[in-house]
Amino acid sequence: MNTSITTSTACQRRAVRMRRAALVGQDLAHMDQAIVKRVETRDELEQALSLVYREYLTQGYIAETNASKIYSSIYHILPETAVHICKSQLTVSGTVTQIFDSRLFGLPMDGLYNDELNALRDAKRKVSEISALAISRKVRWRNLFMYLFRAVYRYARFNKVTDFCIMVNPKHVDFYKAILLFEDLGPERYYPRVSAPAVALRLNLEGIEDKFREAYSAFHFDWDLHSFFFGETETPTTKRNRKYPLEVGTVLDAEMVRYFFVEKTRALEKIPPKQMNYIQSIYPGL
Repeated sequence: MNTSITTSTACQRRAVRMRRAALVGQDLAHMDQAIVKRVETRDELEQALSLVYREYLTQGYIAETNASKIYSSIYHILPETAVHICKSQLTVSGTVTQIFDSRLFGLPMDGLYNDELNALRDAKRKVSEISALAISRKVRWRNLFMYLFRAVYRYARFNKVTDFCIMVNPKHVDFYKAILLFEDLGPERYYPRVSAPAVALRLNLEGIEDKFREAYSAFHFDWDLHSFFFGETETPTTKRNRKYPLEVGTVLDAEMVRYFFVEKTRALEKIPPKQMNYIQSIYPGL
């Protein structure tokens, strides 16, 4: 087989997917005072979790409504968890949650893909799961997804993560594999929490810059995701982001934990004693 022909065909298919997904020719300059950052306040976190709830409900991923109107999990309590948001003035328009593996809590994916994740753990990999991704329908065409993914990647690189793992609806598998270079991790299985099938994917971050360079070297600059993810070009957004230290996850305190996970969702009533003891140890006064 002619390798150059195969590479050219792959680039053409990738370009078509990028056009269809509106991944080119957009930036945050179209949004008033837009910035990508991590959650710092209770209002930002509530907007982010409410956005996920609304979008998942619209897409049929929430079987039953709840009074809190937020989509959260016990993992949002953990201090290492990072909730990334895109915010324009006072409004959160996009969000994604980044969860780090731990012996006590594991990852949300363990419910369906424990064997696959254990294989990575046995190989001494440091795994981070991407979860709770939502973009407001009002600005979905503005390519917020890529800016959020870039924030997730840079945070992972700082924290020496070796692998991204994610569960996606089967209809999105081709996008993650063709555009973001994910690979298969586990077969399609039913995910009860979102009332939909899921497929497990993995992105090996070791050598990922070279993989993106190879995949996108033939692309025009505006389409070059290698430059987008790995370039050091300063923009107003990245300059303003310097005030958000990479070593800090989502900023929570006992009052915020009580508000989201006792008053609004009562999530703390359902966790094992060992996990509860840990949570109380890191949030004195809870």
